[in-house]
This record gives sequence, structure tokens and C-alpha cells, in this order.
Amino acid sequence: GSEPVPQTITITVVQNKGSKDEKMSHIEAKAGCNVREVLTDNGINVYQSVTRWTNCKGKQLCGTCIVNVADGTINTNRKSIDESSTLRENPENYRLSCVTFAYGDITVETFPPIEAAQWTR
Repeated sequence: GSEPVPQTITITVVQNKGSKDEKMSHIEAKAGCNVREVLTDNGINVYQSVTRWTNCKGKQLCGTCIVNVADGTINTNRKSIDESSTLRENPENYRLSCVTFAYGDITVETFPPIEAAQWTR
């Protein structure tokens, strides 16, 4: 039979949320895509400051690719135990973009404000 067409979703990205450089963009992507890959492929930096050069390449270790899934968390995969422990002191809708997959429309905010406790000890 005919293969189903992969569903296209929209990822709305709010960069530098809350700062004067706040900027919104809409990215079309395939359902089931990896949020970090889609953002970095579109030139959006998900890493805070210098950590983008010392990041763990998507292994859930460094906790520096945090995004806030402001809308559509229902359309993402569930947090793993590892992700939950890395993000333990963060709000529930903060995710590690390297292990977040979108199956429907979502809105993500990059660069949530950094609290000391958000750095993995």
C-alpha cells in the first residue's frame, strides 16, 4: 500500500525570552523530530554562553541545552529518569532539548533565566 506521508509539525521558537533581543520564529519539521537537532539545524543556539563549546553532544549529561516547552508539552516524549534527575530543580516544563522529541506543534523558549541550582553539580 501507500506509505503515510510524514506529518509536518510547527515548532515555534522564542529566543532570548524576556530580553530586549527576544525574537520569534516558526520552523516546520517532521513529527517525531529531535528538538535540539531542528533548532541547531536552523541556526538557533540552545546552549547558554560558553557551554555550547563544552556540551555533551546530546547525552543528557551537561544540562546546558535546556529549553522551556511553553506550549504543547503533551506533544513531546516523556522525561526519562536521567533527564528528570539532571533537571531536578527546574520547573516541570523545562526539558533537555537533546532528548526531547516533538510529535505535534510545540512552542519552546530558549535561554530560560539561569539559577545557580540549574547547573549540574
